Amino acid sequence: MILYKYTADCSKLNLEQKDSTKEGYERLYSRRSDAAEWNSKFYTAYRTEKKFFIMISDILNGQMAIVAALEMEVVPRACVDCIQKILPEIELLACEEITNDAFCKELVRAERNNWTECYSGSLKEKLKLAIEPEHHSFFEPVAYQVSERIYTAQNMTRQKQAEQMQEIMASESFYDEMERIYAPENEKRFVGHPVHYLITAGDKAAADDMIDLLIPALLENQRLLSGRVYDVQKMTYKAEREDNFDNIFSSARGGTVILNLEGEKSTGMYATGNYDLAKTLGKKLNEYGNSTLFIFVDISGSRSVSDETIAEILSNADLIQIQEGQGDLERATGYLKRLADKTEYHDYTIEELTRYLPKEKKLYSVSDIFSAYNRWYGSGLKTHIYKAYKQKDLVKIQLKKKTDKPYVELQKMVGLSDVKKVTDEILAAAKMQKMRKQMGLPGVQSSMHMLFSGNPGTAKTTVARLLSQVLKEEEVLKYGHIVECGRQDLVGKYVGWTAQIVESKFQAARGGILFIDEAYSLVEDNRTYGAEAINTIVQEMENYRDEVIVIFAGYPEKMKEFLEQNEGLASRIAFHLNFPDYSPVELTQILDLMLEKSEYRMDERTREKCFSICADACREENYGNGRFVRNLLDHAIMRQADRLIREHQNGTLGKEEACLLTADDFEMIGLKKKPQSRQIGFCAGRTA
Repeated sequence: MILYKYTADCSKLNLEQKDSTKEGYERLYSRRSDAAEWNSKFYTAYRTEKKFFIMISDILNGQMAIVAALEMEVVPRACVDCIQKILPEIELLACEEITNDAFCKELVRAERNNWTECYSGSLKEKLKLAIEPEHHSFFEPVAYQVSERIYTAQNMTRQKQAEQMQEIMASESFYDEMERIYAPENEKRFVGHPVHYLITAGDKAAADDMIDLLIPALLENQRLLSGRVYDVQKMTYKAEREDNFDNIFSSARGGTVILNLEGEKSTGMYATGNYDLAKTLGKKLNEYGNSTLFIFVDISGSRSVSDETIAEILSNADLIQIQEGQGDLERATGYLKRLADKTEYHDYTIEELTRYLPKEKKLYSVSDIFSAYNRWYGSGLKTHIYKAYKQKDLVKIQLKKKTDKPYVELQKMVGLSDVKKVTDEILAAAKMQKMRKQMGLPGVQSSMHMLFSGNPGTAKTTVARLLSQVLKEEEVLKYGHIVECGRQDLVGKYVGWTAQIVESKFQAARGGILFIDEAYSLVEDNRTYGAEAINTIVQEMENYRDEVIVIFAGYPEKMKEFLEQNEGLASRIAFHLNFPDYSPVELTQILDLMLEKSEYRMDERTREKCFSICADACREENYGNGRFVRNLLDHAIMRQADRLIREHQNGTLGKEEACLLTADDFEMIGLKKKPQSRQIGFCAGRTA
């Protein structure tokens, strides 16, 4: 629906009575009035043609307010012709597009004037303009939040747009898309959306700055019929259960829906309710994507079900990713000044604006600028508004250092030399393919499906997650997400379901990795559904060979049985990687890394004790490898806390002591002993 409000000169109709008699009032504001009769005719036209809904909402000082809701296929001129046919004596003075909320308020105004026989609420439902979530309570918060705004292309020239792009430090990806939007070979008419958008930024305001330029540009080039935008935030998996959630997309036809991918990120092993939301968004995009523009906003650190949601969306349409830009100190200062000039603080200096920018950088991201702006604005509250806090500085909290890049983090992991070697081989092959392409030579796409075999705690899942990010950075994978699943996510309850479920997982993993943990569990019962899942996986591995990397993971012996289940499975797996159990030395090194990340430390005596504990653990059955070290450290931290609280009940605790773990804090965790067995010959050394 496209919503308009017309202002018309109705002075020739002599509708308003100069006297204040009861009869005169009732003549104008009643269901027997001329306005009510005209609205009845408009409603009859709506029920007959179902093209546009028109209603007179107010008459004041010789002017009439008329609202109209048009299907996107309707030419606005047809609506104007209908108005003039029923009201030939009026003169239309102005027309403006309005929001859903403004339109519904006009319906309420007409109802209060007794000019309609239908309740405004029922009209809102009939026109599918009810977009707010209904099912919520104190214990069950709303499934989503939605707001709206109107954009226009007025006063937006190519030159002005280029200047604003410069001001917001637009990225190269944004400039490239603007060139495509304004390309002279494009036809200036709306026939659908060739692409949708994924905007990635570190701050919501930064994303809004990009949207504030993108939508007017699309309007100017007639890529949108409407400037009305729905901004949907804080979605949960319960959104799909809301009837009004679908109205957002249907009533936005011709306009835009912004979907903010924010919320609590799902990091569990298997699919969650948020994955159902991802499927729902994918279906909405598939259903309404030709008539409604979708803009997905990804705020760093706030994305919900990031990988699976993006993957499900990307399987339904082509998305252009627009990233936030960066610039030098001069451009960053200009952007800060632009933001500061919009506030009420005008007596600032440039030094005050830039003092919150990171000092060690030569290039500043838009996120850096908004972070500096927010801190400067907070400081302004103390110096201008709440002056009692002027001399009060906030407590400085030391933030954790930014994590290493995925490749560096993978290389820092203890052991795993085979994994690191294979990663380097894959990256080298990818670079060679790029070079061949530049030389005009044909590319050869090799299969990269993998099998990870190892006992629990040998970092199989961690490596898979890092590998997905590494391959994304090196452009081996298009999107670099990872879809993790197990038997319960692949096997259906009824005949025929399993194949569909498996195919949906491959669709979700397009451009990324499908990680199947404990894959052998698919063959550990006598039922046929597991075999059906394996057969479908083998088929889809070939179908999605160029788009999905499949990684199977599980215990070494059981994975051998798994490979024997299907003749074609082993031949499709290019890399068989073994994740051996860690040695005592390696377990101690893992403990060192965990201590460093947690900002704890231990002395040499404590380290010797930990090595001894790790050596004893390696002689026990199913000790858990890296998980054992994690549990060992967790127990030590709890014992340290108990010890320090008892020792310092009446005193102060220093930072140095709070970070030190002593030998007494570490104790062996009880495990089952390995069964004794005779060994003949030399004992093979551990290979990483």
